[in-house]
Amino acid sequence: MGRVKIARKSTFIDMTAMSDVTVLLLTFFMLTSTFLSKEPTTVVTPASVSTEKVQETNVLQVLVSPKGQVWLTMNNDTSAQWSNANMRVALLDEVTKLYNESHKNKISFTAQQKQAFSKLGSFGVPLSQMGEFLDLADQQEGLTKMDQWLAGEDLNPNHISGIPISKENSDDNLNEFQLWVKAARMAGNDNLSQAMKDGMGVAIKADQNTSFEVIHMVMDNLQTIKQNKFTLLTALKAGGE
Repeated sequence: MGRVKIARKSTFIDMTAMSDVTVLLLTFFMLTSTFLSKEPTTVVTPASVSTEKVQETNVLQVLVSPKGQVWLTMNNDTSAQWSNANMRVALLDEVTKLYNESHKNKISFTAQQKQAFSKLGSFGVPLSQMGEFLDLADQQEGLTKMDQWLAGEDLNPNHISGIPISKENSDDNLNEFQLWVKAARMAGNDNLSQAMKDGMGVAIKADQNTSFEVIHMVMDNLQTIKQNKFTLLTALKAGGE
């Protein structure tokens, strides 16, 4: 008796549908993801059990290094009226006005410099050096030079990284860090101003090894200008810790 031959079936699998789904998922995540802006320094935030998320828009983030250097990042609405680019220009105009009211040496910025500032993520140099800093954007490898300045890695010893902040505070003589925070409240974004008033609009991000004296200095500077509510960014503590 002859062997029964089993008909062979094709093993070909049409992957077209799966490829379409993969592309759709990739497109979805690309459009809905929030890209982290490059920061002047890397910090490891302390762990806590808090699960409350800090809002991603209408917030002024204060980045603090263990050495006490301070940089700012302002994220606004995604609307055309209060876009990040528009609000950063408004912020620069407001802090310029506040600075000139209390300083003998006046500062001003050109349209090109304002355009360069509107594209910044984190920022933090003395206002007296801000013009020189923004001019780097028009140079070849300008963004790299700006990053090096902020990180304190450029070769010019006169370039200062970090917004000037002081331990001694008074309502009459505000330091530049306080001027920036005050300018953010006055920049015209009502949602940001309200968020700052409610305490969700200012977030302090510091390394877990940053001393209490440094963090206390930043908080004291905020409270001097009546910014009494703010949040502290932390990492979620693992269950076994």
